[in-house]
Amino acid sequence: MSISIIIPVYNEEECIELCVEETLSAFQGTDHEIIVVNDGSTDRTHEIITALVKDRRRLKYISCPINKGYSHAIREGIQIAIKEYTSYLDADLQYPPEQLRQMYDFARGGNSVFILGQPTRKYYNPYRQMLSYGYNLLVSRLLDLPVRDANSLKLIKSETLKSLSLQRELGAIEIEILIGIAQRSIPIRFFPIRVQKRIAGKSKTGLKLIVPTLKTILELRRSRKLGSANRG
Repeated sequence: MSISIIIPVYNEEECIELCVEETLSAFQGTDHEIIVVNDGSTDRTHEIITALVKDRRRLKYISCPINKGYSHAIREGIQIAIKEYTSYLDADLQYPPEQLRQMYDFARGGNSVFILGQPTRKYYNPYRQMLSYGYNLLVSRLLDLPVRDANSLKLIKSETLKSLSLQRELGAIEIEILIGIAQRSIPIRFFPIRVQKRIAGKSKTGLKLIVPTLKTILELRRSRKLGSANRG
């Protein structure tokens, strides 16, 4: 088994080095690669990553000159991923790399196609808890997806991931993956994880994303219904 780990970053100069080092440490002794995708950062992120990847064969670096969003950054990483499994980690370490390693070891035992983290604890302030609850309720009800946290840590066979239709922007790739898995009737294996406080930087989630996110969910709902009708 092997794994490609994508780390999308935007202005993460305070934590990208620690994230990369902890990920390398967590996956020591495994066949892995780490793909860092810089999504048009305007701080020192590029300089830090350039120094990190020097003379390290397990590290790959994609530098995008313009900020195009989270989903675009992950798609860029998927294109060059070559290992059997693929996952992605946020640089703020809200999902510790050792948890992804545990998920990876879990996958080894069952030859799983898709594993989804199921948070048992979230270090969110009340405002973030409210946004998370509302978002996941909409995703579950409107898209008929049996998950408690659509944006949770994911581990998926690369062959399957590359076959999915991943086209939308913002954070829609999280939902597109789940829809693709459901359409293919691929079983979801859940793995308990914890979400910890981010070590640095600012959350990219906010009120300005609520309307476009809701619009995206409704568009995906219409697309899924149309697809079901066509298949019927």
